[in-house]
Amino acid sequence: MLRRLLTTLVGIAITSLAVLGAGLPAHAAKPAKRAPACPPVTVRDSTKAAMAVFSGTVDDVQRGARTDGVPGAIYDHTVTVDLVYQGKIDTETVTVQTDRNKVACSLGALTVGTEYMFFVTGTGEPWVAGGMSGTRVNNDTVTAQVVRLLGEGKPTSQPPPEPAQFTPVGAGEPQSFSRLAAPGGALVLIGLLGLLVVRGVSRRTP
Repeated sequence: MLRRLLTTLVGIAITSLAVLGAGLPAHAAKPAKRAPACPPVTVRDSTKAAMAVFSGTVDDVQRGARTDGVPGAIYDHTVTVDLVYQGKIDTETVTVQTDRNKVACSLGALTVGTEYMFFVTGTGEPWVAGGMSGTRVNNDTVTAQVVRLLGEGKPTSQPPPEPAQFTPVGAGEPQSFSRLAAPGGALVLIGLLGLLVVRGVSRRTP
């Protein structure tokens, strides 16, 4: 009787442990490591650190592997520039590079078709928007803050137009100076001959 009771109690305990174990996720003992969230950055601080500030829409995103040994990825974005508030940008489209970093805050891939306010560094080949750059989705509030700090934005600066070239009228070869002077010389010669004739006639008259 006692043995049967012990067997029953052991069975109940095993069943209870199995039920409790089934309710726990398989990775509960080792939670997945996520990239730390980026702290908020003010527009004022973003403009101070940026080499260029502009608004633009993401047209395309290309993913590439990192080469620095850090787990994550690199993203190259083709961006159509709307207005430039700071820095020199002379093309209608630019490349903006972001990254995904599993050990530090980062922007990751931006959304195609969305307009952003870009605060970037670099040389423009490409421009770089780090996790702390302040690059964000653009809206009226963000634009108003940027305008208040940097003034009204301007379109991309285009290269100066080529100087105009004028084509001379007439397709014939230019006449030489002697040909141009010939009619005048003939007139002078006719005048001299007329003067000699008049003098001859006046001498013969009594």
